[in-house]
Amino acid sequence: MDFRSARFAEARVPATLLALTLAGTLAGCAVPTAEGSASPSGSPAAVRGPENGVLALSSDDPAELALYASQSLFGYSPVAVLAGVDDAADRMTAAATGQALAAPVLLRGGAIGDGPVSDELDRLGAEAVVVVGDETAVADAEAVAGDRDVVRFDPNAVSEAAEEAVESAAGARGGASVAVARGAGAGGNDGPVAALPEAGMIDTNQLGALRAKIPDVADPDQLSEVMLLVDPAEGQEAAVGTARAAGAVPFVVPGGDPGARKEAIDTIAAADPLGVVAIGPGFDDEDRLAWQVEAARQQPAYPHGTQRLAGGTYVAGSFAVPADGAAESIAALAAAAAPGILAAASSAGAMPVVSVTASVQSADAGADGDHAGQLPVESVSAAVKAFREAGAIVVLDIVPGNRPLAAQLDALEPVLAKPGVGVALHPEFRLAGNGAAVEGQVTAAELQAAIDRVAGIVAEHRLPQTMVVVHQSAASSVTDRATLEPRPQVLTVFAAAGPGGGGATANNIWHDVTTDLPAQAAAGWTGEPATAPAAPLAPTLIALTD
Repeated sequence: MDFRSARFAEARVPATLLALTLAGTLAGCAVPTAEGSASPSGSPAAVRGPENGVLALSSDDPAELALYASQSLFGYSPVAVLAGVDDAADRMTAAATGQALAAPVLLRGGAIGDGPVSDELDRLGAEAVVVVGDETAVADAEAVAGDRDVVRFDPNAVSEAAEEAVESAAGARGGASVAVARGAGAGGNDGPVAALPEAGMIDTNQLGALRAKIPDVADPDQLSEVMLLVDPAEGQEAAVGTARAAGAVPFVVPGGDPGARKEAIDTIAAADPLGVVAIGPGFDDEDRLAWQVEAARQQPAYPHGTQRLAGGTYVAGSFAVPADGAAESIAALAAAAAPGILAAASSAGAMPVVSVTASVQSADAGADGDHAGQLPVESVSAAVKAFREAGAIVVLDIVPGNRPLAAQLDALEPVLAKPGVGVALHPEFRLAGNGAAVEGQVTAAELQAAIDRVAGIVAEHRLPQTMVVVHQSAASSVTDRATLEPRPQVLTVFAAAGPGGGGATANNIWHDVTTDLPAQAAAGWTGEPATAPAAPLAPTLIALTD
């Protein structure tokens, strides 16, 4: 095992899993290319890692999910394990058996039917099929297995210590987890322990007897530097067993968002895996998974320890960047202002946010005709750096002028490409002209484009989730607001403000702006923290008045 493998094995992976991290790297794994081509008898199974670094496997049908895992991770295997889709205990035992034999695990009886399972056995070049179940299950499996050797394995062939996990799998209902038990192979996360299938569940004597009945093959090179993230759900035992049979090292991430859990961020950063395989309903978007993994690998986190903003409370002060002055003097001014803003947030039990001026409304149309004066990026960057070093989150305050909001972000990308830097927008300051038909109003499509632009910067630069604050004194300043689509890289906050952007939020404005918020959006309020509303909705962001 080389240095990277050893470091991965020790990175907060439970002791029961360390023995499963075998020598060998992804680069050393043989990957057959011809479908159905059989390797010479006695050859080890050939496994393969994610082509693009990440692989998300998600399906509501356990048999289909198991098939995806086999197709994705195994190029050849002389042995395959088969179980019925409807018996949770059989699924768990089959998955543990698959890991013990370094063989993929398939399920029959699901929505995909027997044809794809039979085709997968052909593609794998399997010589023998191990069927976990009773004699009836063996008879039913023979039609799928064709002329291959079929070997029955007792579904109760588990060690005494693993019986509780297998029994809990048999009783799992409603997607509660792979299985929920005490202390059986979990990822070390808070809450219930997810019992993953593992080779140690199988009784060693019965496993030895099984090995005598199947082809004698060499141990495969395995994916010891590939991480397996599991969002637990009922029915995924076979897919998890296949990934572990390929050698992927597991870590449980309930909810399917590693950036929302400090331990997951720390583990990915310390492990620095060559690839990540993710199984579970929360991992239904491979692009999102790639961003989550790469951001966690970089490891910048907010003061509460995660890379997500939702669920926290934030108090925001403001800083007006001087229109002129050297960057050094602006940085000094920002550093001097930071303690007061941080203290106000701390006294309210909240995290600090600073709204830093990036552009100002101008009576003069200017050379570009947009009536928005952009402050020098160097000046804005100097202030942002000082506040970030003080421990604050920053949002760049941008006036709309009459240009599309997203277009005004281009010059600010070098600043937005830093962790913890978002934007604050003011749709009701919109001016007419230059494509803007109505003053004091932007469309949801225009706001969506700005949110998407920020989300793209976050994803491209592998940053933690950031904040987009939309200041409003009336919900109507964004037309068709309910059509906005959330982006995981951005927490959008609709902040109720006083008319004209100054003064504390009035009750009627709070009600107007916070009623029918778009999906996954948060609410903001302007005023002193002690007077912020608590019900029926508490603000995520409290903007201090000047």
